[in-house]
This record gives sequence, structure tokens and C-alpha cells, in this order.
Amino acid sequence: MKTRLLIGMLTVCVAVSTLLTGPIGREAHAAGEAVLPGTIPLGEGGRSLLYPDNWYPGYEDAEGRFLHDFSYAGYHRGEAPLPDVDATGGIDVTKAPYSADATGQTDATSAIQQAINAASAAGGGVVYLPEGTYKLNPPDGQAYALGIHASNVVLKGAGIGKTFLYNASEFMKQKDIIRIGGGDWVKTDTTAKLSKSVTKTTVLLPVDDAAGFAVGDYVLITFDTTQEFLAELGMQNKWASRLGKVEPIFYRQIVAVDAEHHTLTVDIPTRYPLKTRDNITVTKTQAPISEIGLEDFSIANIQNSKSGLGEDDFKVEGTAGYETDNAKAINVIAAANSWIRNISTYKPEGNSTYHILSKGIILDRTKNITVDHVTMEYPQYRGANGNGYLYQFIGNDNLITDSNAIGARHSFTYANFSANGNVMHNVYSENSTLMTDFHMYLSMANLIDNMTVNGDGISAITRDYGSSATNRHGVVTTESVFWNTTGLKAHSSKNGIIVESEQSGNGYVIGTKGPVNGVNVQITGSIPEADTKPFDMAEGVGEGERLSPQSLFEDQYARRESQLGTGLASLLVNGEPAEGVQFLKTAYTVVLPYGTKTTPTLEAAALAGDASIRIEQPAAPNGTGAIHVTKNGQTTDYKITFQVAANPALPKSISISPDRSTLGWRVTSDAISVGHEGALKSLITLNNGETIDPVQAGLKVKYKIDNKEFGSIKKGNVFKAKKPGTVTVSASTKMNGAEVTSTRTFTVLEAMTEPEGKLAAIRQVTASANDGNLPINTMDRDPDSRWSADGSGQYLLVELEKAQKIDQVSILFYNGNQRFSTFDIEVSEDGVHYEKILDHQKSHKPSPNATESFPLPQPVKAKFIKYVGYGNELNGWNSIVEFWVHKASK
Repeated sequence: MKTRLLIGMLTVCVAVSTLLTGPIGREAHAAGEAVLPGTIPLGEGGRSLLYPDNWYPGYEDAEGRFLHDFSYAGYHRGEAPLPDVDATGGIDVTKAPYSADATGQTDATSAIQQAINAASAAGGGVVYLPEGTYKLNPPDGQAYALGIHASNVVLKGAGIGKTFLYNASEFMKQKDIIRIGGGDWVKTDTTAKLSKSVTKTTVLLPVDDAAGFAVGDYVLITFDTTQEFLAELGMQNKWASRLGKVEPIFYRQIVAVDAEHHTLTVDIPTRYPLKTRDNITVTKTQAPISEIGLEDFSIANIQNSKSGLGEDDFKVEGTAGYETDNAKAINVIAAANSWIRNISTYKPEGNSTYHILSKGIILDRTKNITVDHVTMEYPQYRGANGNGYLYQFIGNDNLITDSNAIGARHSFTYANFSANGNVMHNVYSENSTLMTDFHMYLSMANLIDNMTVNGDGISAITRDYGSSATNRHGVVTTESVFWNTTGLKAHSSKNGIIVESEQSGNGYVIGTKGPVNGVNVQITGSIPEADTKPFDMAEGVGEGERLSPQSLFEDQYARRESQLGTGLASLLVNGEPAEGVQFLKTAYTVVLPYGTKTTPTLEAAALAGDASIRIEQPAAPNGTGAIHVTKNGQTTDYKITFQVAANPALPKSISISPDRSTLGWRVTSDAISVGHEGALKSLITLNNGETIDPVQAGLKVKYKIDNKEFGSIKKGNVFKAKKPGTVTVSASTKMNGAEVTSTRTFTVLEAMTEPEGKLAAIRQVTASANDGNLPINTMDRDPDSRWSADGSGQYLLVELEKAQKIDQVSILFYNGNQRFSTFDIEVSEDGVHYEKILDHQKSHKPSPNATESFPLPQPVKAKFIKYVGYGNELNGWNSIVEFWVHKASK
């Protein structure tokens, strides 16, 4: 691994930290010394209780606490070094036909972009910027100055302090200097549903059908934010606006497919329980752009000359805050296996102190990106709405190493469910306005390893900023680890504290050192519904110098690198996936159903195709089996212990929820419109903690309704809404002689008002992209759902039941009263040849929730109607709540 290189680091002696009420602070532990309440001393040899010398992935202590395997972070999961890029033979942007000006006198944007485009068209290449200054500006109508949208392109300078990229635009609201990617993970029609809940970290996914998937495929794993999911976190009120949303959680690549046993093995373990009740879906995507590199240059922006840098000035037109709102230096979107290295910001001549306008590097929906030896400093605007963040994780298993952040609002921050498995390693933060933090929603299982704070700290606490149901903060992380944190100086808001942690479930602070090394884990959350017990684990506070290993990331990576050739891709018991399979997990305990008399059968597959495998079957139901995997003379032994359950599994409870896998229910809250039908589904929780689907288990669930005036139950589990009001539905089932019952209240609302006139029947709606707000939402007649896609040219395609003459479309725009949207309307009879009939039409900002109608120049026969969006006046988002097509009146 790389050696440590941090600005401002000092060699320090461990000193006594300030002890507050609740926080933990202590001197280095010595034999026989008393230990302060709430902290755990390191064990013999400086080992953590959770990381003994014989640690393996999945190792747990007696309380079920464990450390995730974070070794997968970074470029190609760390299994390949960053490429050694040679600019020889690349495209020199200063030479013909590009002839970019390297003096900074004239704009070089077009010339550099042409060179990038040429490299892209050639299938990849190095775009080289020799020593000099290159003046950049986003072209009119474009949200970035330079864009890389194809794989295998490297933008390389002559070195930090030699090649300068200077963005000369003061108005950069929602714009980037460099943008990699720009769309989203492009889904295909190949999908599978999780067939069984997986509550432990695993690489082996049981699915309903593995057909259509192949080794090497990229997949997106999503979940629905059900009422039960929100309630588990105590976020049923704070995140009410997210109810029913489809959220991306894991970006993965398939390494093995077992069509016979319906399993998919992915390249990186899951990091949060996946429950079938949340409609877990695995979707094959097109391969994301990859092998993109940015390296060896300095980057900056002219500062905005206007006044107004207050907290909420991003809302006030004419202020610097408004014009720099969410301006980004480098924005990486939906990319994988790429890197950013040897880059720094700088202060251009004429700037007071500022280097950039707002944000530094954003890793958005990314997978396995490495940021190496990068320094981001001094953003101008550090107000609300996400400004002044120098590094932000919104993706999976990315690595920021040997990098620095100075003068930020937040130096480093994590946001959204998809921010998991990320690692910060050997990073340094200095004098941030607010602390490095976990910012919104549940960013699970991330590692901060050997961070040095100098006027900063790490915050992972439940946060409540008001009573709004759309509050995005709340419970912000779970199972995240802060390993060997060095405190040179605490954040100005904290007295002697460098880490505060109040995670959902378990969180871990292991090892601190430096002049300031206090920890606070004894925190009572600001949201009463959010149960964050137990207090997070604090171990080795003030003992970082003797912590072994000094770096968790480096040690986990070394273990995996040395043993991966003898890893397991699959482990089956009686043809079913074992729980918690990881490539190098060497000890499993399998509990068999009560009354099992038959000896179980083990099956397994090695991860490496050229490895040999030998299986020792157990001799009895309560026996032990073994698996031995050998490659190149190295053998790894796996032990599987079987136990027959002492008692039969009994139902503990049953849940009722809307089945949103089909149309019917409104997407937010337990509501349905008059005249609509919505299926109900139930899940049973057993007394052993397992959750089962009664349909898959062959159990019958009876649904009853308390008031038939408002609705009725059809086909056993379908609720039909008749009249506005509230109804209570009960569900009951029996299993092994025990019966469970539960109730849930649903609301029947007035149906959405349709536009006047005769409407054409719509067969289906598709789109060029979506952000989880699906195109089908535009035909569900639900005012709470929408289709959204970011970017100019994204389209919504409406297919009618049959070709017919039409003369008008009606559209309900999301937030249409606050901003106008620009779009084209194209029509086609065959779905191949389209005619544009409305060109750059603008919506009208009507009253809230008002539908707008757009007459066509003349009636036209069509079966396909394409809405092509160009964003709205505030940003690039295209968002439509409902879409109607009118039959021609004549």
C-alpha cells in the first residue's frame, strides 16, 4: 500500500484528552490501569476484539458485532494497480488540428473537447495537456466545460503546478468544470427478484430466475422503501416522502451463475439485510463507462465577484451563492473502475483566497473509483443545499487515499443508501466549517481508516432539522468503522472530541491518538422514534499507537489478495444457498429445521475456475462438513457445522402492505384512489427471526375488511377502492398450529381529475433513463409519483393501444408551478420513423398541481408519442407526473 503523505501531519505523542459528560477520553492504556466507563481497551498485542489475528470475513463476537470486509474498495477492487499512463503517442491538445492555447489567453474548451471526442471515437486514448494554463468555460446550454462520456479516455497533464485548468466562468450554478459520465446506469429488461431474504453479508444471492444473466454482467440491486423498512429505522415520519420509492443500493458485477439452483454470485458482498418484503430486484445493466483517468494537473475557478455568500443565498438570484450553487470541480456519474490522481486545486491570480466555487470531487452512482494523492482546498460558497463539500460519496466501494481537504463546509461526506463500502484511507482534513459527516438517509458500512483531523472531526449521529416529512437526514449510517483516527485539533464546535457516533444498530470507533483523541458514543438521538441502541462500540480510545494492525484496509486487502485464489463462489445445503456466504469466510453454522432426520448434503463451487475442490459430507444432521479448495499448492479449509433446531419454527407476527410491484396503490402513504385496485401482500416473521413469504411457503392468508362501503376484497388479496374514506384490513394465517393476525389502515382518496375530452388508451410507457422514478408512473394517475431523468435529450415514450388520430397532449409537470420545462413532441406510427410536431415547447408555470394541455398544429395519426426533454429553467431534470394523449375531436 502507499506510504502516508498528508499535509500538516506531525509526529505526536499520545496525551490526555478532555473528558466531558458522556464522551470518552483516556490516556494510552497500560497494564493495571483503570478503564473509563463506556470504553474498551485494546487486547493483547493491540488487537481489537473484533479483529483477532485469525480474523476472517463474517467473524462475529458473542454479541453479533462484526467488521465488514472493506478490501474491495477502489479501482478493480484493488485486484489491479492503477495504470501507468504514458502520454507518448497520445493526443497533444496544443498541436494541430486542436491547437489549444496553453497561455491562458484564449478559451481552450472547444479544442480540448475535440481531442477528448477524438480519443473517444478511437475507442480510447490519452489526451495530453502539456505544461501551461488552459482557459475553460461551459459552452452555452451545457452544464459542464469538459465532458468524458466514453470508456478508456485519460485526461493527463504534465503535473501538479505545471498544467493548470482554469475555469473562467463566474456563473456555474449546477455546472461542472469536468464531468465524467452524466447519465445513469442503463437498465436492461433482464431482471430477477430475490427469492429469499438474506440478512447476513453475502455474495450469493438466491433469485427467482437466473436466466439471462452471465459472468461479467453488471447489475443494479434495488429495494423499495416500504413502510416496514422505514419503521425499522424509526424513519416512518421523517422519510415519509420516500415511501414506495425504488432506491439503488448495490452496484455489482456477476462472477458466477447457477441456473439450476437459481443463484447469482456477485463480486462484492452485500452490506445490509435484503428482505423480500422490500421487493429486492436485481437488474442487468449495460456496462458503465470505465477505465477513465484524470491525472497530473491543477484545477481552479475564477471566484464569483458578487456579494451574498450566506447560508440560504443559493435561493437568491443575483448573489454569489445563487450563481455558484452546486458548482463542481469534478463530477463523476455512473462510472466504474476509473481513477483521479495527482490533482490539486490552486488559487488563480486575482482570487482572494478561493480555489473553487463550491464542490470538489463528487462520486455519484459510481463503483470502484480510486482518488489518489488529491488535494481540494478553499471553496468560495459554503452555504446550505450541499455547497462547499470537497469530497462526496454517493456510490459503492470507492477509495479516497492519501488525499487532503482544506477549508471546506464538509471536507468529506456520505449521502444516500447507495453510499456503502467506501473507504477513506490516510486522508487529512483541516479547518472545515462543519464536520466530516454521514449526511442523509442510511449510508451503510463505510470505513474511515487513518484519518487525521486538524480543526475537524467525524460525525455519524442521528440528525433532525425540523418536523418536515421530507427531512433527508435522520438515521445516517450503520456498521461504519472509524479506525485509528488522529486528532491534531478538534473541530471548533467540539471540546476534545474527534469522533461522535450514533449509528443504527452497531457502529465502531477503534483506536484514536494524537493530542486530541476523545470519542462520544453515549448519545441519545434527537429523533425519539429512531432506536439507535446499543451505544456504538468505542475501543482503544487514546491507544492508536499500539493498535494492530495500524490500517484495517491494508490488512484486509493483504489477506484477500493472498487467499482469493482459493475462495468459494457458492455454498449450498440441500440445494439451497447457505446464509452469509463470502469468498473467504471459513466457518459456517447452518441450523436445520426442527425434526430433521436426513443428513444434509453439501455442494460448493470454487471462485477460480482452475482451483480443485474436495467436499467432506457431514455424517449426521448434527454433524460437521468440510470443503477444501486448492490452487497452486495453496489450500483453504472451510468448516460447516450443522445444528438441528431444538423447537419448531412458529409464526411470531404477520405484516400487511400494499404490493406495489403492480399498478394500483399510490406510491406514497397507504393510499389508493377511488376506482383503483391494489394487491395486498404479507410477510411472516418466525420466532427464530427468519422472515418468510407465505405464498412461497404454501400458507394461506385470509384478508378481511372492516367497512365494505369504502372497498372490498377480490381474488383473495386484491383491494378495490369504492368511496373516499379509511378502511382497516386484517390478515391472518396459521402455521404449525399457531395463528397470527394483524391489521393495517388504508386511505381511499378521490381519483385524479382527468383532462377534458376523449383520451387515447395507453398500452405502455418507456423512457431513455430514469432515476428510480419510473416511466410507468406517468400513466398510473397518481399525483404522488413521477418519471424523472437528468439531462438534455432524455425522452419519455408513450405507446398507445392502437394507431389513431390525435390532436393534443396533456401533461402534469412535477413542480410545474415553480419552473418551466422545455421539450419536443415527436410522433410515429411504426415506432421507427418519427416526426417532430412541437419544437422546444415551453410549459407555462400554472397553479400548483394543474395539468397543462398542448394542442398539436393539426391532427396526426400516431401510435407512439415521444416527449424529448431539455430540462427546466433551474436544472437539467425532466420530471413528469402524468401524461395524457387526446383523440382527435374530428
